[in-house]
Amino acid sequence: MLHHQSIGSGPPVLLLPGMLGTIESEWQNLIQPIADLGYKVIAADLPGHGQSEMTKSLTMRVMIEEIDRLLTGIHCDPVIILGYSLGGYAGLSYTLRNANRVVGLWMHGTKFYWSGEEAENLAAELDASYLEENKPEKLAQMRELHGEEKLNAMLPWLNKVISAMPDSGLTEMELEDLETPVMVSAGDRDELVPVSEAVDLYKALRRGQLSVFADTFHPMASVRDHVFIPAFRDFVNRLD
Repeated sequence: MLHHQSIGSGPPVLLLPGMLGTIESEWQNLIQPIADLGYKVIAADLPGHGQSEMTKSLTMRVMIEEIDRLLTGIHCDPVIILGYSLGGYAGLSYTLRNANRVVGLWMHGTKFYWSGEEAENLAAELDASYLEENKPEKLAQMRELHGEEKLNAMLPWLNKVISAMPDSGLTEMELEDLETPVMVSAGDRDELVPVSEAVDLYKALRRGQLSVFADTFHPMASVRDHVFIPAFRDFVNRLD
């Protein structure tokens, strides 16, 4: 089962970090404020990430299965899912297969549209040798977050996940019948997800909503809690 921590009481909210992120590095500052709104917050590390064990493979299918195993094991559904970046993509993939178990989905900084060049460029950075030579400080930080053995096992799989996005990722056609309310949010200075892409995804969703945060970059750390929490409260207050 995925490593997770939970606080609060009330309807469950599942927090999912992004690729190579952890609960502590991306969600820690928002866990208590969300719980204070009257929710049971479950924050989980993705497979192989942080304190979660590495699975035999690390594909989107495995991520979905592990999310399902967690929610089944702790008896938390229906649930609101709040995912950042790849966590939002995994949340959407899970929702498409388990819509009856998800009350609402919030995707922040999630890249849905991938060109071959974009995927190739990001995948190239998911290599320990490249990081050692070009971004040693980032590599050291990731080793501290996940441990060197797990990081070395994760990187080739994540490279495959990103490389496959242009050809086998989700499509707008798969979203056509989704009735779950989905909030798409992005920073106006996001380096990975242009606001125009967030708008396109919002329009492709039957019950899509859109939030654009001013002066906000891609990293979750740039999202200010005094801006995010009122927007999140408004979203959950309007769920069916």
